[in-house]
Amino acid sequence: MLGKSLFFSTTPPPIPVEKVKNTVRPDSPTVTYERNKDAADTENKYVITCMNTDRLCLFTDTGKMHTIKVLDIPYGKFRDKGTPVDNMSNFTSEQERIIGLFAMNQLKTGTLIFGTSQSMIKKVSGSEFDVSKRTVAATKLAENDLLVFVGFIEEHTHLALRTKDGIFLRFPLEEVPEKKKGAVGVRGMKLSAKDSVEDMYLLKPDGETTITYQDKEVILEKLRSGKRDMKGSRPK
Repeated sequence: MLGKSLFFSTTPPPIPVEKVKNTVRPDSPTVTYERNKDAADTENKYVITCMNTDRLCLFTDTGKMHTIKVLDIPYGKFRDKGTPVDNMSNFTSEQERIIGLFAMNQLKTGTLIFGTSQSMIKKVSGSEFDVSKRTVAATKLAENDLLVFVGFIEEHTHLALRTKDGIFLRFPLEEVPEKKKGAVGVRGMKLSAKDSVEDMYLLKPDGETTITYQDKEVILEKLRSGKRDMKGSRPK
């Protein structure tokens, strides 16, 4: 078995086309990535190192999970454009957007957290996604709801939510219950009329996560810690 470094990128509008490519070296599966780390991290949305016997798990905003066998991904050089994901799976770039990408061997041993635009959140055991089907329902969505975040929990202790109107809420991850993948979940924060969650962030206790929102830098760990299912606030 050989190790592979996988690079996943998104081309600019008007029509986003997700592309994936792999690089492999028998002597060292990560040598290509390490030699080009800065460029790889800048030019690609995801970089994953895995075995060639693994599978990629693609989570989309429509609540689906598509899988691709790593062996089915054409080999390419670092600067190659890659192959559209549409050509290798049931994913359709004109109808859905990829919001999470993981290797199955990592996924099935850990825990994921899901979040939707209507602020529904939950934890799910990664073992629930160890399936042979190419496409499955990854979560249950309410009417007109979309999945906006799927994250892999490691040493994270808090979750931060940001809405399209610039409202933030940070609270401990322990307040998010673990549910089955077929469950809707619980409410993460109270939203005002016509507002919706745009993004979520997993935070580590000793980290400093800085984002730019409307030309203003926000350090998420410095947001006032609240409770799940309360109203958020604008950062000072």
